[in-house]
Amino acid sequence: MVRLISTFVLAVAGLAAAAPFRRPVINRVAKRAFALQDYADFQISDGVAGNAQAEANAVFVDPFAGVDLATVDKATLDAVKTMREAAEDAETKQFNPAIKAADGDAADALQVGKIKNKVLKLTGEVQALKIQIAQAEASGDDTASLEKKLADEQKKLSHNIDLDTKSAGAASQGVTGGTAQTNNAAASTSSSKTSSSASSSSTDAASSTASASTGGSSGSAITFAVQDYSAFQISDGVAGNAEAEANAVFVDPFAGVDLATLDDSVAKNMETMRKAAEAAETDKFNPAIKAASGDAADALQVGKIKNKVLKLTGEVQVLKIKLAKAQASGDDTSDIESKIAEEQKKLDTNIATDKSHAGDASQSVV
Repeated sequence: MVRLISTFVLAVAGLAAAAPFRRPVINRVAKRAFALQDYADFQISDGVAGNAQAEANAVFVDPFAGVDLATVDKATLDAVKTMREAAEDAETKQFNPAIKAADGDAADALQVGKIKNKVLKLTGEVQALKIQIAQAEASGDDTASLEKKLADEQKKLSHNIDLDTKSAGAASQGVTGGTAQTNNAAASTSSSKTSSSASSSSTDAASSTASASTGGSSGSAITFAVQDYSAFQISDGVAGNAEAEANAVFVDPFAGVDLATLDDSVAKNMETMRKAAEAAETDKFNPAIKAASGDAADALQVGKIKNKVLKLTGEVQVLKIKLAKAQASGDDTSDIESKIAEEQKKLDTNIATDKSHAGDASQSVV
C-alpha cells in the first residue's frame, strides 16, 4: 500500500490531569512531529524477535513523550490510525498468504515477523485510543466505551508482546523492505526506541554480544546519516525509557545485521553523533544545571542522565562494530573487549539511574 508521507506538528501546552495510561504532562510548551509514513518505512518485522514492544513504541508512543494527549490535533490522530491500518493490511494481505505459501525456516521467520507486526498494529491501536480518551476526558465526555475497547486491545497487545519475548533472538522476516536497511526509525522519532536487555558488563558478555552480531544479514547497503543533536536527542519528556530511546537511535537500525559488514562510514557517523551528545553534556547540561534551581534543575539533571545513556549507547555500539570487524579479520580484540566492558558498566549504571526516576519530568538543552 502506497501512502504519501506528510508531517503533522503537535502543538503541546500546559499541565493536564494525567490519566493512568498517560505519561506525566510536563509544564512547558513543545513541538513534536509525527510523520505519516509508508508501511515499508515504519515496519518492524525485519531482524530478530524479542524487542517488538520497544520498536513499536518507537513508532507510535515515543513521539508523544511528555505530550498532553488531549492536545493532539485531528490530522495527527488520523495519521496514527492510517499507519495502524497499514500494519493491519500487511498482516491480512501479505503475511497470511506468504506464511501459507512458505515452509520450514522461511515460514517460521515470517510467523515471527507477523507477531512483531501484530505488536506494531496493536500499539498503534492502543495509542489512538489513549489519545481519544484523553480528548474525551478534556471535553467532559463519557469514556466508558473507549476505556473498554482500550482494555480489550491492551490485552491482545500484551499477549503478542509475550509471544515476541518468548521468541527472542529468532529470525524475523518482514513482507516488505524497510527498517532493517536504514536508520529511518531513529530519524523519524528522534527518541526512542528499543528496550534490548542491558548487556553484562563483563568482557566475556561484551565479546559474545559482538560475536553474535557477525552472523546476521549483510549490512553493506546500510547507510547511517549524521543527524543534528536536536533531531536525535532523547532528553525531552520523562525518565524511565532512556535505554529504549537510545537504542532506537544507535542499535535498532542494525537489528539482525552482521556488524562486520557495515561500511566504515556508519561507525564514523555514529561516533560524530556520540560526540555531539557528549558535547551537549559538558557544554550545555552542566552549565544549565548549575544556573538552575528547584524543579528546573531536577528536570535538567534527569535529562542529563538520559543524555548519558544516549552517549554511552553510541559508544558501546561503535565499539561493537569495531569488535565485529576485528573478529572477522582475525585481529586481536582484547583491548576492544576491555573497553566495551568499561563503557557497558557505565551505561548500565546510567540506565538504572534513569529507571529509578521513571515518570519524572526530563528537560533537554535544545
